[in-house]
Amino acid sequence: MDSLYVHRAPVRFTHTDPAGYVFFPRFFEMFQAAVEDWFTHCLGLNYAEQILRHGIGFPTARTECDFMRPCRLGEVLELRLVLEQVGRSSMTLRFDGSVHGEARLRARSVLVAIEMQHGRPQPIASVLRERLQAYLALCEAHA
Repeated sequence: MDSLYVHRAPVRFTHTDPAGYVFFPRFFEMFQAAVEDWFTHCLGLNYAEQILRHGIGFPTARTECDFMRPCRLGEVLELRLVLEQVGRSSMTLRFDGSVHGEARLRARSVLVAIEMQHGRPQPIASVLRERLQAYLALCEAHA
């Protein structure tokens, strides 16, 4: 891992309103897709397996987003994932969204590790924590 993870999300017809702009709730679906792919392709831990095999989920406990400019049908939104903090059972991620280098949005989400059976927070597993710490160091180096 030597660079920050960038998730490329093509803006599809299903994301847009009648004017051709992304309908804002669709961005939150894109954030979730970015997290799942980040786990799998960057951290090397299959997101689906975390839930289905290990019984560990990572629901969003808090999220916020500032929209600078709209995104339109046919554009490709690049979401750069920046890990800002790792806690005992949570992590804070920032999504810097751009199209062709132009800032479109900035979002921040807090995800909490929970055991799926009862939905209770639990400490982040050591393997994931090690990978998160390595990614956090990478993010701090790129700050």
